[in-house]
Amino acid sequence: MPGLPAGRRYHLTVEDEPDPRDLALLEDKLAAAAVAAAGVGEEEEFGIFVHDDAGQIVAGASGSLWGGCCQIHTLWVDGPHRGHGLATELMAEAEATARRRGCRLVMGLTYDVLTRGFYDRLNYRTVGIIENCPAGTTTRWYCKDL
Repeated sequence: MPGLPAGRRYHLTVEDEPDPRDLALLEDKLAAAAVAAAGVGEEEEFGIFVHDDAGQIVAGASGSLWGGCCQIHTLWVDGPHRGHGLATELMAEAEATARRRGCRLVMGLTYDVLTRGFYDRLNYRTVGIIENCPAGTTTRWYCKDL
């Protein structure tokens, strides 16, 4: 590989089913590099869960807070529990969590095929779009000032 230090040998591999621990390592290393470069404190993660009467998770959201911003990583409601306002409640709690921890905005990425109009109804604005990615839908970045 060009540009590598003299005497070092590297092996590039593509893994179809990478170990989740290896993926977590990459995410941790990237987050640490971003924190060091930006100098705005450590990233904090959070999770919000909805359990049914049997204790099973039927919906949830996760995100991270860093430098006055909240990024939503996941928002999921199991099929039979959709249409009852759980996603709206989860987003309201994510926003409240972000406010309590000093964030000025919430952002995220979604696919229109999954959430068409949902974030618009919650007063988020679209700040980026990639059409037909993945094929047949649109990838959308959204943001809301708190």
